[in-house]
Amino acid sequence: MSRPLRVVILPLALSMLAPACAAPGQVGDGDGVGDGDGDGSGDGDGSGDGSGDGDSACEQVSAVEFTPGDPPDVLLVVDRSGSMEDDLETGDEKWGVMTDALDSVVTTYESAVKFGLMMFPNDGECGAGTVSAGVAMQNASSISGQLGSTGPEGGTPTHTTMTAARSYFASQAVNPAGRYVLLATDGEPNCEDPNDPDNDNPTVTQSIAAIQALAGDSVPTFVLGFGGDVNNYPETLQSMAAAGGTGDYFAANSPDELSQALDAIAAEVGLPSCSFRLDSTPENADAIAVSQDGAQVPQDPNHENGWDYDAGTNTVSFYGDACERIRQGEVAEVHIGLGCVGGVVD
Repeated sequence: MSRPLRVVILPLALSMLAPACAAPGQVGDGDGVGDGDGDGSGDGDGSGDGSGDGDSACEQVSAVEFTPGDPPDVLLVVDRSGSMEDDLETGDEKWGVMTDALDSVVTTYESAVKFGLMMFPNDGECGAGTVSAGVAMQNASSISGQLGSTGPEGGTPTHTTMTAARSYFASQAVNPAGRYVLLATDGEPNCEDPNDPDNDNPTVTQSIAAIQALAGDSVPTFVLGFGGDVNNYPETLQSMAAAGGTGDYFAANSPDELSQALDAIAAEVGLPSCSFRLDSTPENADAIAVSQDGAQVPQDPNHENGWDYDAGTNTVSFYGDACERIRQGEVAEVHIGLGCVGGVVD
């Protein structure tokens, strides 16, 4: 039975494995760090009760509540331009990896999300994307079939496609559980607007404006940049994500990173996910510690049972039993400490 999952991300230099750690000269927080005389000055050996009532940096936490509820709408806006035919560094074709990952995410969450699909271009050139599967529950079969029956070709008309996505949502009833767009692309917009033959407004600017208009309609856009080419356009992708109201864009350059990014996006729309995007980039990736309901979870770089950090997507992901406990609703609280050393599975 599912229940609310609380994720607490502790800021840099905080410890999860020992009592809170106010730095010398900071006010103690009453948990045994201090000089034992209750003034919380933090200048002693911590042997007393540290009953000072000040606010130390160790008390600063960022908490996000993940509460399963009514299913939200998520429209997948998927770039199928000709460059999606290129290979990743792993040798896998981008389009095949993308469609496999999307198949997996819609199959996993189709009972908790109303998924829809829009692919662009809708022709072999620069036609704006059209909705081929309207948002609906249990939509994995339809979406997977359509992804599998098409392939890469044409340009990247992101601007007209996002405008079409806005028109689609305007024709649908507002979903109180939330409405979202997931824009998955491997490059920068490169098609001119047919309604603007002089191209007075660059397509990048138009795309950002279209995404911002969607956000103004209370439809945030997550931006997922996939494949090595996206590393050439970080400012464009970041501007799109900012316009969409979802913070940083997700960068994925491998099948594993893509799966983690999609899972982290699922978490951000309120689903019990095994991947969590961090609010800030750790200064020391070796100094992270993670626990579930107070029990430390070991780091496992083999991705069999434990957690691991991926710098590309800036996410902490759980694997094996550690993931299943979350998916089954058995975990009430996850703590991620950025600044403390966790155990590593051999």
